Amino acid sequence: MPHTKLARVAQYLSVIGLLVSCAAIARAAEPAVQPSSSNAPAVKVTIYPILIQAPIFGATIELPALPSFPGGGEGGRFSGSTDAALNSAYGGGVSVEGRRWFAEANGTWAGLGAERDLPRLSVDSDVVLFDGRAGIRLFDGVSATAGFRRVSVDLHASMTLPTIDRTLEASANPGLWDPLVGLDWRGNLGRRWTLNLNAEGGGFGVGADVDVSADALANWHVARHVDLRLGYRMLYYKLTVSDVSVGAFQRTLVSKQTLHGPAIGLGIVF
Repeated sequence: MPHTKLARVAQYLSVIGLLVSCAAIARAAEPAVQPSSSNAPAVKVTIYPILIQAPIFGATIELPALPSFPGGGEGGRFSGSTDAALNSAYGGGVSVEGRRWFAEANGTWAGLGAERDLPRLSVDSDVVLFDGRAGIRLFDGVSATAGFRRVSVDLHASMTLPTIDRTLEASANPGLWDPLVGLDWRGNLGRRWTLNLNAEGGGFGVGADVDVSADALANWHVARHVDLRLGYRMLYYKLTVSDVSVGAFQRTLVSKQTLHGPAIGLGIVF
């Protein structure tokens, strides 16, 4: 487990480095713009080296019927949901925005855990998310978006079957690519505030069974090259993983995970 966590942190740091490099290349490749009456640049690049979220995490684990156990007792079908638990997530990202288009990429790492006593269920989930999307403005700040999300999960679940008082351990390490489509709205709230609302859905069985997210984010332009991001983020995904070792059996495991909570970040504007 420690080596796995270190590898995931290293993966997260490499993603952040890639994001910063892409932003620098995009900015350098942008042709010079003739001065105009507007002070707003034709292309705005914002790098978010720090994005912190306090997500409330909950999970549901479902297993198909298990065979009878030696000595008697039916395995039966088992499913359970954890209580909601407050966790933390860390990330970074980059946004490149033109007058009628934008492109974004974000990376997030979260070490999540939740449990429930009756029936006994404990879920630990190290999650690395990397998503990118682009949008074309349609009208009045509304854009149609398309993108992807990479979902990499190190999942460990401990489940107690109440009928026979037996505990089963299950582990899975799925890595999936989810196509996404959605809508985005951006607008100004005075001279120093901007608001961004967006929602995306996907998975479609190509990667995850279901992948849905929504954000409400406000940027406060506190200085010439500094933004403070405040908001609320939500993510729900459902994964079906085959050939998972559950006790002595190989079974399909269905995991439904929800993260939602307040977020804060620092943006460097170019």
